[in-house]
Amino acid sequence: MLEYAQAELQPLAVQPLTTDLPLLLDEISEYAIALCSQQNNRFRYYAPERIPRELNLDGKRLQQVLLNLLSNAAKFTHDGVVGLSVIAKPEGDTCALHFSVSDTGIGIDLNQKADIFGAFQNIQAASGSTGLGLFIAQRIVSAMGGSLSVESISGKGTTFSFVLWVPFVGSSESNWSAAELREVEPAAQCAEPTMPRYSKLDDQVLDELASLALHGRLTDIERWIERHANEAAHAPFVTQLRDRLERFDFTGVQALALHNKNQSNQ
Repeated sequence: MLEYAQAELQPLAVQPLTTDLPLLLDEISEYAIALCSQQNNRFRYYAPERIPRELNLDGKRLQQVLLNLLSNAAKFTHDGVVGLSVIAKPEGDTCALHFSVSDTGIGIDLNQKADIFGAFQNIQAASGSTGLGLFIAQRIVSAMGGSLSVESISGKGTTFSFVLWVPFVGSSESNWSAAELREVEPAAQCAEPTMPRYSKLDDQVLDELASLALHGRLTDIERWIERHANEAAHAPFVTQLRDRLERFDFTGVQALALHNKNQSNQ
């Protein structure tokens, strides 16, 4: 099933466009805050140096990678810290963007593992996941010209990192924004997170999701998430959705869509 899903995800398109990087990172951080609150984690966003405002990159694909890594970090960390760090360094006409997503979660001993990503796929499988999300993140980073690496210690946490070399849009000093440090304490944890009423996913959109799940259309569901649900307000719903999608539980995805449709009509 995993091999079928991997083949079904070909080809992987990357479409660079002018992207407001600080705005994109702010949106990702808001999403991460909502994810972290579910496991009573603190979220820390750190940009130790200035970052350029506009770059020519595929913001949607970058968002997909970072949200996947942050979702995994929040999932395998309890009462801890999840962090996103971004460092930007100019290199001629391009900018080297260094990203890292870290956590203080369960970690894994990689000393005896030749295939480090296989090790994480195995631990995800033990928790009822396929590790497909990590596979997709690895492929996206590769398609964008980078390489995803991991450091982990059993019981102490994990850090995923990668570097992208991205062309500038403009080169003036005013096109760089100041450094930012954000740390958010966990909010009160909900017993069962559900999609907030203000998330504004209407009946037609949820019916579309239910129909895609009925026909087992994995990639189309991923695209549905990109179009309709990659906002901070949707984080609890998308977390439940991705958990079911990772298990190829299309019946569960359909039930989740219909449940939230009924809930919004109450």
